[in-house]
Amino acid sequence: MKKRMIAIALSLVATLAFFSGCKNNETEKGVETDNVVSQLPARIEATGINVIEDGKSDYKIVVSATADDNIRAIASEIQYFYQASSGVELPIVPDTDLSFDDTERYISLGDTTVFQGSGLDITPDLRETGYIMKRIGNTLICNGKNSNATISAGYDMLNYTIGLEFYAADEIYYEKKTTIPLLDYDIKFIPTVDIREFRSRVVSADATFARRMRMFSWFGTGTWVTFGHTVIGRYLPTATYGVAHPDWYNASQTQVCYSNEEMRLEMVERIKSEIAGNPYGIYVMIGHEDNTDMCECDACVEARAKMGGYGGQELDFTNKVAKDVDKWLTDNYPEREIKFLFFAYQTSAEPPAKWDAEQNKYVPVWDGFEVYEKVNVMYCPIEAEFSKAFSSKENATQYQQLRAWSDLFASQGRNNHIVIWTYSTPANSYMAPQDNFGVYAEHYKTMADMGVNYIMDQGVYDSSTPTFEALKIYTQCKTMYRSDLDFNELVEDFISHYYGAAAEGMTEYYNFFRSYYKYLENNKAFSGGISFDTTLKVFWPYEVLQEMYRMTENCIAQLDGVKESDPERYQILYDRVCREQITPMYLMFEHYMNLLTQEQKEKYWRNLSYYCAKFEITNRRESDNAGLTQKIAQWKTEIFG
Repeated sequence: MKKRMIAIALSLVATLAFFSGCKNNETEKGVETDNVVSQLPARIEATGINVIEDGKSDYKIVVSATADDNIRAIASEIQYFYQASSGVELPIVPDTDLSFDDTERYISLGDTTVFQGSGLDITPDLRETGYIMKRIGNTLICNGKNSNATISAGYDMLNYTIGLEFYAADEIYYEKKTTIPLLDYDIKFIPTVDIREFRSRVVSADATFARRMRMFSWFGTGTWVTFGHTVIGRYLPTATYGVAHPDWYNASQTQVCYSNEEMRLEMVERIKSEIAGNPYGIYVMIGHEDNTDMCECDACVEARAKMGGYGGQELDFTNKVAKDVDKWLTDNYPEREIKFLFFAYQTSAEPPAKWDAEQNKYVPVWDGFEVYEKVNVMYCPIEAEFSKAFSSKENATQYQQLRAWSDLFASQGRNNHIVIWTYSTPANSYMAPQDNFGVYAEHYKTMADMGVNYIMDQGVYDSSTPTFEALKIYTQCKTMYRSDLDFNELVEDFISHYYGAAAEGMTEYYNFFRSYYKYLENNKAFSGGISFDTTLKVFWPYEVLQEMYRMTENCIAQLDGVKESDPERYQILYDRVCREQITPMYLMFEHYMNLLTQEQKEKYWRNLSYYCAKFEITNRRESDNAGLTQKIAQWKTEIFG
């Protein structure tokens, strides 16, 4: 019976129609609000005007004389890629002594004097990263409230004109052209998620790549004044205050007592100090510690009963802190705008709300409910099933919680004050991918539809991972930016460019994972939860791993034609395919070492050792501290003696 089930699973690999007819992210139609569209036009008409023509150009890239790092960066990118495409370098000039004149050949980026004289406005509906991109005569104007908006406009323009696409930090595509047109741009666009952050090792460690993938670029330093679990760990460490003020904490001193006024006033002073020390800071986190404890004093128990639980108590506490700090800011730093966040996480995830059938929405559970104007909630759906849509029955609890937080904040006019900390990490099993292919696109769209302004997706931050890491990063960044993109089309385009001549074989390998994971979901209780261990032996029979290795070897064979014609490209593609072999080799070593021949052991070990080092794959799970590196060294002793 076991062999029969394996055969059924493997047969799915050959049935490519399994996924060609199964869309995990249906293409959405553009949503229009106040003339802002959530999707970009597929094409834009030409004007007959050319930015570059036959190796020449009269165009200049105009930036403000006081432009920030983001504006200077996108100006340099436009200059670089237009030169790479056409051989022509456009000059970058400051806006000093320049004014708007539609006969001038300018590409104006950001809040320049050219923009200021154009008659165009940046309206509140553009939020932080929405942009306008408009052609007026010979002049092109790109701008938004935040310089991240201009980054997006610049890259979108390059995509329209030379097909620029960033598939990975080391896989960039653009067309070679002798003539680059000025298209008839008339776009007012806001991304699906306004502020986008993907905290994976690959993205976070490369500011240029993060910017190119339209991830929000903090052009200053330390934009988060404080972040994470801060109430004790950052503001009130027990080593400093615990002995003298035990009543500031719960009995085990693992959380603060939110009812203690003296504690709150000291926390306010500590937050003031943090803000003063970070001139670029925008966000202040008032985050409870990473455990499920609470203060059980009479005042806290009574407050939670009144305010609908820990989430309501934390909101009330954050309101008070924010008001006190805001008064101080008005007197000392009137130019600063600080936003205060509290966690809706584990014990505080449940909103202080009840369902009102007559109004068809959630309403507060207590009179006098308030969300101060500077307060945001950071909802963390850590218990979600990430192999299923956020709107699925499996995620009914998380969907209800987010909907309730959304309704509560909207009732106070705080429609864009919801931040999401979501998860794209198999925390206990880096060596086989998390079961979330494509689902995140629906998650992002659903979250944005419920008023989420800022998504921080936590990927694998302490190691690279072996299987389809680049594909996941590409599709996640793209769908966070634009929900109208079709996930399966993104995958097809990515595999074609990233794996080149091996694309056919890698498509087979990718479809294997999608179909085999579906089989495991249906028959082995396989899960996309972040704590789920995807590497257990029960999921990976030896025959399956051997088939996976065979498929990757077939991909290598498909590269033979490139080996002679383009040796450099061959090596790049060969290494990328060999990276995909790490998962089956690792799992065979982990579960079936005794079934391998000595020749196989030695070959697999050499490849595993080399490619894990090359691609900086060091950990088997979160906070593993080079555990994979140590495991490979242990296997060396076992194999070679």
